[in-house]
Amino acid sequence: MSETNRTELVRGQAVFDREMSVEGFEIQRSTDPAKGSRIAFSAASDYPVERWYGVEILDMSKGAMRSDRLRSGSVPLLFNHNMDQPIGMVDAKGGTDGKRLNLEADFFPGDPEAAVTENRVANGLRNVSIRYRVHSVEEVMTGADAGKTFIRDWEILEASIVTIPADPTVGVGRAVSDEEFEVRVMRAAEQVKAPSGAEKNPATPVVITVESRKMDEQIIAPGGNGEKPIGAVEAEKERREAIINLCKSNRIDNRVQGRWIEQGTPLTAVAKEILDVMEERGKLAPVAASEVGLSRKDTQQYSLFRAIRALRFGSSDPKYMDAAKFEIECSRQVAKQIGREGSTGILVPGEVLVRSLGDAATRAMAVSPGAKGGYMVSVENAGFIDILRNRSVAMRMGARQLSGLTGNVMFPRQTGKPTVTWQAGEGVSVTAADQTLGQLSMTPKTCIAITDVSEQLLRQSSPSAEAFVMADLAADVAIDGVDAAVINGTGGAQPLGIKNTTGITSGQDSATCTYAKLLAFPVAAGGANAIRGNPGWVTNIAGAAVLMQKQRFTSTDTPVWVGNLLDGSLVGFNAMSSEQLASGNLIFGSWDELVIGDWGVLELSTDNGGTRFNQAQVGIRAMWMVDVMLRYPQAFVVSTNLSA
Repeated sequence: MSETNRTELVRGQAVFDREMSVEGFEIQRSTDPAKGSRIAFSAASDYPVERWYGVEILDMSKGAMRSDRLRSGSVPLLFNHNMDQPIGMVDAKGGTDGKRLNLEADFFPGDPEAAVTENRVANGLRNVSIRYRVHSVEEVMTGADAGKTFIRDWEILEASIVTIPADPTVGVGRAVSDEEFEVRVMRAAEQVKAPSGAEKNPATPVVITVESRKMDEQIIAPGGNGEKPIGAVEAEKERREAIINLCKSNRIDNRVQGRWIEQGTPLTAVAKEILDVMEERGKLAPVAASEVGLSRKDTQQYSLFRAIRALRFGSSDPKYMDAAKFEIECSRQVAKQIGREGSTGILVPGEVLVRSLGDAATRAMAVSPGAKGGYMVSVENAGFIDILRNRSVAMRMGARQLSGLTGNVMFPRQTGKPTVTWQAGEGVSVTAADQTLGQLSMTPKTCIAITDVSEQLLRQSSPSAEAFVMADLAADVAIDGVDAAVINGTGGAQPLGIKNTTGITSGQDSATCTYAKLLAFPVAAGGANAIRGNPGWVTNIAGAAVLMQKQRFTSTDTPVWVGNLLDGSLVGFNAMSSEQLASGNLIFGSWDELVIGDWGVLELSTDNGGTRFNQAQVGIRAMWMVDVMLRYPQAFVVSTNLSA
């Protein structure tokens, strides 16, 4: 190879199987019951194998195969690549001789599966396969070996006795481990003649990746007649690039990215797994972006009222600014972390949003009755985030929650299904169509909730009063913010809610409601294969009252709504009422297809006088960044004419 060849290090996981039929198995049976029988065989050769990207040759020269695993005795002998059922171990004596990889292995003594396989070998089973990992690839571009790819650096992972060797063109390795390692790719290109005295141009490095489609597989591009077929390689390239972009934007580990690429995971499945990962992240770290590293003691000492007093009175009385130095510094740190240095409000650290309000909220509710008191039932050991989640109807119905987001979030979704056809006979062409994919995005929208407190209360330093205000704000954000947007959001500055999302089944008839009309709701969703996890109904109190008076069957006590006006069941599915729904509204849906994302940042500000000045009231404005995404609109059926 020319000295001008260049190398490039990339991250990846390239694992292959290579199969061959061996004539010369040597079996040495042991008479010692403590020892298993021993076999010697050629496990692989430098015979060229067709891969999807070209001809691959496994280098059998000395030093090409890494022998660390062999020397440590960690290469198992398997049957049909079943990693859960080893039948022996490969001996450290194995190695390459320039043309072949020769191995020796011992069957496990007394192991039933090993004994069965040993008997099969003794009676003529001669097919073997190895699984190996690629570390260095050299692609030759000119000369007699042009177009061939040499595996110059590789290691054996396991050896298997197999019944039927797999087609080597689709023998892509399965997930072996989640290790990270480097793949070195070298490409030798034709040398370009350079002007006198100038250096020759180096070749361009190329990264070889692995995919699992057959060489002759084609996908027809959708969109009408006359499209050109998209080759499997081009389709795989697009899938790979999409996965890389998704993993990068959602901070998915490179090892997981490599597994999805290697195993041919469809984009829709990748999107679902990413959603699962992000949901779990939100449970573990719901406000990661706004956390500033406060200790438990610091978190408990943080005072929301000190921060608000600094906003409200600090400009006229410096003592309030001095008293809130800690809270102001925390706010500046949060602003720096999330890129909001220009904010004039107070940004509350994430640690404060998840701290327990404990008995303080309960005491505050007892001494401060009012319309909002009912929203704060069972808030013991709950923080702002927990109250926010528990009071949202959508979340209680099973909507998925993504918390602590950073930046915009995008997911692919399937918008059409592949075409399935039957071949009439040999020589008859079949038109194939790939699934149609769309893209969903979530971008932060600012939800604003305002609560009033008296100046007298604000000047006090009561933990219970502070807890009451925090719980009140959380309930307002959940009910007046999140739920309102989930149901009625119009898009633009606010999220796009269920009723205004294109693709839902709207206009379902529930006037003079009957049992048959109600059954038509789940039938509509089921007809689109959209009844999935957490299906259920939501209406308002008046709607629940209508449904509790409707009988499934005449002259019997069989109401369609079973339970109380707040929570019940309707035609076999969970149901609840919420005043977020307008009069006559009734929604059936699979609520886990609804995704609510929040960015875990709470910003507080005050009105600094305004219309509340003469009432000695201070308006506290809470701003929370949230968005709503409907992954599968067909999962929701909406009516606006529910009546008796």
